[in-house]
Amino acid sequence: MRKLIICLALFALTCMSGCSASVLIPPLPGPMMIPSSVGSFYNAYAISTDERGFQTIVEDEMLETSIQSEILNEKKLNIMDLSTYSYNGHVYVVGEYDNKEDFQLIRKIVRKNKKVNSLTTYLFAEDENACAKTDDYMIQMAVKSALLNDDSVWGANVAVKSVQCNVVLMGRVASINEAVKAKQIAAGIDGVKGVKSFIRSTRQNKYLGQQQRIAAAMR
Repeated sequence: MRKLIICLALFALTCMSGCSASVLIPPLPGPMMIPSSVGSFYNAYAISTDERGFQTIVEDEMLETSIQSEILNEKKLNIMDLSTYSYNGHVYVVGEYDNKEDFQLIRKIVRKNKKVNSLTTYLFAEDENACAKTDDYMIQMAVKSALLNDDSVWGANVAVKSVQCNVVLMGRVASINEAVKAKQIAAGIDGVKGVKSFIRSTRQNKYLGQQQRIAAAMR
């Protein structure tokens, strides 16, 4: 059944038009990869297991790229380590900033984008005494690998960012149990100081959506 889903996902990739995202089919044997315009790679299997639809995934990728570009092109900011993530238009900006003015400017840039449904920032002030960037990279790889190797979590659906050896998790999974398990796995990796999870489950999303519709109807 999973192979059928993957094949359908691959077929959708080749047939979809009217989108600026490119699809690369490697000539050599191996998984098909869809590069986001910010350089991260999203494979067809991940798409087939993602709780979002393919169109939403593409729209989120484009939104991530747009915001990341606007932040990097802002001359008043000196950004060294900042990442943007989007899920159903809900944007997360994770990384480091120089001073309080930078923090507020980053939020202002994101909020100007009309496609942003909500904004969550998890930013650390730059600290010379914090762990090295290489440590953050190794932690990110270790956490991601552990998530992918655990059968109780759809690790491909979880984005991992390490800032000053603090792990941030983002994504959409099928159940609350998966979200809890993902956080436990990350906390068990050597060198991790703390874990902040922004992972939501499908059931939680449906509940929040229902609450929003009720609130809108009562206005």
